[in-house]
Amino acid sequence: MVRALLKNGRIEPVEPLPPEWAEGQELLVDARTLSDDPADIERWARELEEGAAGISTEDARELERALAEIERQSKEAVRRQWGLP
Repeated sequence: MVRALLKNGRIEPVEPLPPEWAEGQELLVDARTLSDDPADIERWARELEEGAAGISTEDARELERALAEIERQSKEAVRRQWGLP
């Protein structure tokens, strides 16, 4: 299952699409609504923690490095756009 968000009338994936999917392929979308039921929130938090526990230390460090680089590049691009040094 691919997670996606509805934005401005368009469905936008929030994770990579499976490589076997083809352009123009028909997809079935199953809308989920967010719940504010405490049991649902606890289940979601537990699933998130279990998933995060499976991430290796090196993968976590690589993600942090990548996010820092993205932030650096974004700031640099805005400085150029605004004509700042």
